[in-house]
Amino acid sequence: MIEPRQASLRVAAFLFAALAIVFAVPAMAAGSSTLQAVRERGHVVCGVSDRLPGLSAVDRSGQWSGLEVEFCGAVAAAVTGERKNVKFRAISAAEGPRALAGGDIDILLGGTAWTLSREADLGLRSAGVLFYDGQGLLVPRAFGVSSVLELSGASICVQEGTGAEKAVASFFEGRQMRFHLLLADKWADTVKAYKDGACTLLTGDLPSLAYERLQMDEPADQILLPDLIAGEEIGPFVRQGDDPWLTTVRWTLLALIEAEQIGLSSATLADLRNSAKPRVRRFLGKDAAVGSSLGLAPGWTERVIAEVGNYGEIFDRTLGEGSRLKLPRGANDLWARGGLMSAPQFR
Repeated sequence: MIEPRQASLRVAAFLFAALAIVFAVPAMAAGSSTLQAVRERGHVVCGVSDRLPGLSAVDRSGQWSGLEVEFCGAVAAAVTGERKNVKFRAISAAEGPRALAGGDIDILLGGTAWTLSREADLGLRSAGVLFYDGQGLLVPRAFGVSSVLELSGASICVQEGTGAEKAVASFFEGRQMRFHLLLADKWADTVKAYKDGACTLLTGDLPSLAYERLQMDEPADQILLPDLIAGEEIGPFVRQGDDPWLTTVRWTLLALIEAEQIGLSSATLADLRNSAKPRVRRFLGKDAAVGSSLGLAPGWTERVIAEVGNYGEIFDRTLGEGSRLKLPRGANDLWARGGLMSAPQFR
């Protein structure tokens, strides 16, 4: 059974990880470069979850999939020239910070949210937002509602002792709406209560809700409301003190977004490779090597798009309409289309 990310249950894990990091012996000496190490070994090592469908998951045949998996492939393409040069390590929330600090992984993902404590206390450094997630709400289509604001007095199935429980209370109380919480110890029991009709709404993070909808007898009879109880920013983290690697990972992410902004995709790359448009030429490094100070080989942006496509393509096949989950772009759309995704120009 897939468990949703649970903010409050991770607090203890992070505190433990913080103490562990203090006593951890880093695998790399001070001043060493992750970028150099990746080149020497020939592959990137990404710490991910193995049970977050849409973000990072592995099937019975050992095949990895998800937005985070695709992003790791993009970093591998930027650094080594091929997306296949990446290895995945399934890690828990408690293991992640220590594995990163110790050099066991190069990038930490696994649905990790960008928070102050992760940077200030655990020594992680965010390389940007890969996915704007949030705590959503699932409701039977038969109720005929389009917003949670129509559901004053609703009963909500929520896992007890999680951040979701407090967020629901804060959301409804802040709008002076009546509500009733139906609590369960485990996520599986929470979902079962909803399926059995014991509550009006099921709340959890968006990919988990979309996954659970797929498991129901009639997925089309369930709708994800547009309202979000709370939001969080999910993205890649690197070790503190390794600025060249931070810059490489960050600008690989930005390259995916910028490519979509300028209409460059895996499908249009051949036609636009010799475009006269200044912004496209700068991005592809046609007039001057783009980001040469990073130490990446010329044409790295072109390789990334050729290997994995732009951000929109990746989102579509892992979380969006081209995937089983069929999540709307929402906040993950480009800023020009009402979303939050944006990248500075490559110059």
